[in-house]
Amino acid sequence: MAIIDARTLPDASRIEADLIIIGGGMAGIALAKELAGGPLRVTILESGGLEIDADNQALYAGFGMQRAPGNPDRPFDDYPVQSRVRALGGSGMVWGGKCAPLDPADFAERPWIPYSGWPVTRAQMQPYYDRACDLLEIPRFPLDRPRPSGPERQPLALDPADGFFPAPREFSRFSGGVDKTAFDAFRTQFAEVPNIAVYLHANVTRIRREGLEIVGLDIACLNDHRHTAQAARYVLAVGGIENARLLLASDNLGNGHDLVGRFFQGHVTYSNDGDDQNEGTAIAISRATPMDLYAPDKGRTAHCVIGAGLPAQTRMKTGNFTATLFRVRASEPQTPVAADTVTISKTVARLARQGDGQLLGYFAMAEHFPNPDSRVTLDSDQKDALGMPRVRLTWAYGDKDYVDLERSVAGLADALGASGEGRLCWSLERSKLLGACSASRHHMGTTRMHADPAKGVVDPDLRLHEARNLYVTGSSVFPTSGIANPTLTLLALTIRLADHLKQETVR
Repeated sequence: MAIIDARTLPDASRIEADLIIIGGGMAGIALAKELAGGPLRVTILESGGLEIDADNQALYAGFGMQRAPGNPDRPFDDYPVQSRVRALGGSGMVWGGKCAPLDPADFAERPWIPYSGWPVTRAQMQPYYDRACDLLEIPRFPLDRPRPSGPERQPLALDPADGFFPAPREFSRFSGGVDKTAFDAFRTQFAEVPNIAVYLHANVTRIRREGLEIVGLDIACLNDHRHTAQAARYVLAVGGIENARLLLASDNLGNGHDLVGRFFQGHVTYSNDGDDQNEGTAIAISRATPMDLYAPDKGRTAHCVIGAGLPAQTRMKTGNFTATLFRVRASEPQTPVAADTVTISKTVARLARQGDGQLLGYFAMAEHFPNPDSRVTLDSDQKDALGMPRVRLTWAYGDKDYVDLERSVAGLADALGASGEGRLCWSLERSKLLGACSASRHHMGTTRMHADPAKGVVDPDLRLHEARNLYVTGSSVFPTSGIANPTLTLLALTIRLADHLKQETVR
């Protein structure tokens, strides 16, 4: 149909459709693409416009705090607004395009990790991962992880019994930060299909419920126009923080068991620089052969990180863990050569210039475990320009998060040494981990998926336990966070949801 600016509609307009998708980010767009050309009249309500705008971004402003045992609290008020984009395409506007599926271990119930286990397996998700890869025009990720080949891309000869493996990463061009022309087509052309309509600047401020039925939506525009919307079914897809915010602001919708907003999980990277007196995070590789598989010479190149599979996690009683390697050019020690480089280790640069061997920098990532005290809440005393309560994010870690991080680093160091492949330096003190970490724009877990309404906000079909006709999609439904960038998984879950909605229509 069209892309329509809701601010231009007559005040108090009524929008009607068979299915309304709240949110025009990557999940909302993927769902509309799957339903394009079908029998359903589908409408997307997107709160932003076609470009990033300061007034729209200000609606995300809130309050944040990171907390961890033995570390001073870290104020994080900038994070709620800086880690998201309120525009058609969502955070895909600035996403780097990195893609990877979650590992089989991430879906498994691991007795040593409280609240772990998904109601779907990695094998059951495989066809949806394949379709998500096709959508993003990247190679598919086989379930059996074929070994890389080629003289320039030989994996480290780590003992399979140790459980560390090369975990592949691919890059999509469909990102506003990578190929804006391609991404603009990705996020707009689907709306040309007759059964699709997209409304911009349409901020849903309330989901209205009567009994177990959602009966309508309240919409507000920054020009003071107010509208309503009604459909037979609704899908909430406004992100890992905003999904919880809107449910809580709608009379605690879905929160009968006090779970909405809890279990917030995020991804951070850990690394540090060194100097002549103090070592930084670095890996000394024994082999002289190229390490292009792990540390390609150019950024945004398909590569592998070192992952800890289920055998490693079971043996160490830890969660997921990865080490991402990157090169340091001796002539340009301050120039990162990998897209995800957080810091360049001065130690690595210094030793590389001295010709002391093949040295690489690395940053570590460890699974942020589900924690009910890590949560999104509302500040009823602080409102945005539309009258919505602002969010308060308490990003909390427990003792196990840091114990497992250190245990995983030690396990990788042992595996490198036992294989003769190298040595690892880890120079971060536990009491300084919170201050040293760098946060990603990944918000997960706040409307977690579980078959039991007492343990999850949505069921395995992503339907809200407390409403018959409201679904939630995106990374907020993840029970556990894994390590992989969440985009591919949230798209796979959304494609799976599309199939469910189509089947409901047939019935």
